[in-house]
Amino acid sequence: MNIFEVLKSGIAILEENNIEDSGFDAGCLLEEAFGFTKNDYFLNRFNTADEDKTEKFISLINRRASGEPLQYIIGKWPFMTGEFYVGSGVLIPRADTEILVEAAAEFIRRNKDVKTVYDLCSGSGCVGISIGMMFPEVNVYCVELSDVAFSYLERNIKLNKVQNVKAIKGDITEGYEKIAVGEIDVLVSNPPYIETDEIQTLSREVRQEPFMALDGGKDGFVFYNVIKDRWIPYMKKGSFAAFECGENQAEQLKKMYSEYSDKTEIFKDLNNIERVVSFIRN
Repeated sequence: MNIFEVLKSGIAILEENNIEDSGFDAGCLLEEAFGFTKNDYFLNRFNTADEDKTEKFISLINRRASGEPLQYIIGKWPFMTGEFYVGSGVLIPRADTEILVEAAAEFIRRNKDVKTVYDLCSGSGCVGISIGMMFPEVNVYCVELSDVAFSYLERNIKLNKVQNVKAIKGDITEGYEKIAVGEIDVLVSNPPYIETDEIQTLSREVRQEPFMALDGGKDGFVFYNVIKDRWIPYMKKGSFAAFECGENQAEQLKKMYSEYSDKTEIFKDLNNIERVVSFIRN
């Protein structure tokens, strides 16, 4: 069996198990099992497949067919210009979240006096670390409570070699005063925002991500209220905040924070869904 035929067999298994984007997923797992780049595959696809590597590929395919997220199987995933370790117990970085980073980055570019960024509910650290990579002169503090996610956060800081990013083990519900290590110039967060009752309706892949990183309470706004009550009051005039949110949450979130700002903005994601709300503190 050649490598092309091995790939086809993997795609067929995924399709039989109703895996979306089965061709993409199988291609990623082939590269993982065979140690290929995409270019390697095209140059070698009609060569006889190594039996041990084929066996490893089919093992990975079967894990994916069972519903295990592709990112967890591979163990790393790209985000912005970095790469991040991921696995069971940490939220998977998604392209839509890059809009949160870009919103903060645009503010920092326009305001050269920004010195401190807080990333609340940091998870893998993809948001805070990406900001730190873009602005090495800025101090970024990534706050995370989960033991498992915190271990990934620390590993990802080392992986991306960011000297200006610090992991802080802490509970954001305790408020700014408990965690503070400096003034807030920029505050960003991709907090849990899915309504508790909706989590069981999500895809089987998403349901394998940590409940703690998904559950935003009965109305999805538990953590937004915590940030509003225990963090935003400590933001100085002219400071900036941006938050990722779920579908149909942006307008309510904008209204919630309107008492602190008359300069709010909503950013849409790649699917034209209102995904990020930002504001400048009055």
